[in-house]
Amino acid sequence: MINYNRTNLNIISLLITIIIFSLIIFILNLINSQNSDKKNMAYINKIGANIEENNIVLQDISLEEIIEWKIIIEKLNLETEIKEGTSEEQIKENVGHYTSSNYLYGNVSLKAHNIGDNKNYFANLKDLEIGDEIKYIVNGKENVYKVISNQIINNEEEYACKKYEKDTITLITYVKDLEGKMRCVIGEKI
Repeated sequence: MINYNRTNLNIISLLITIIIFSLIIFILNLINSQNSDKKNMAYINKIGANIEENNIVLQDISLEEIIEWKIIIEKLNLETEIKEGTSEEQIKENVGHYTSSNYLYGNVSLKAHNIGDNKNYFANLKDLEIGDEIKYIVNGKENVYKVISNQIINNEEEYACKKYEKDTITLITYVKDLEGKMRCVIGEKI
């Protein structure tokens, strides 16, 4: 039989405290592990590293793998190379790719100027209509998109980073005389 003197009670209390503390640490580690897995999956989904299409997992490519990269919009007589980044300096000379969007699968988002002294690749973006084609080429792989939307928006990042059910291309440019507004053309892969 256990003698319940002060020393034994202190030892039992200490053991119970250690067990409770260990359980708390175990549970917190388990929760952090699950949150970490969710964050990792959210990151993978955000960058489009794995995208499921017809039960086949497609791998998006990395910037370092891109050799040839361009956009062609025959209706606008536009054919030009694409460069990474959408800063003002970057889009003065190029069609820029949103670094937060995908390269091949998912939502590919591009931005360029349409007015000013710079190269105005998206000057006639407003003329695109539903059904017009946009060709996007990466390393010889040509993706063709049909325009499904041409609208004026308030928040470019919302559309540039948006995930759609199908592969899409999002083209964004400024709107003349409407400060803070952007033109957003969305095409769906055919």
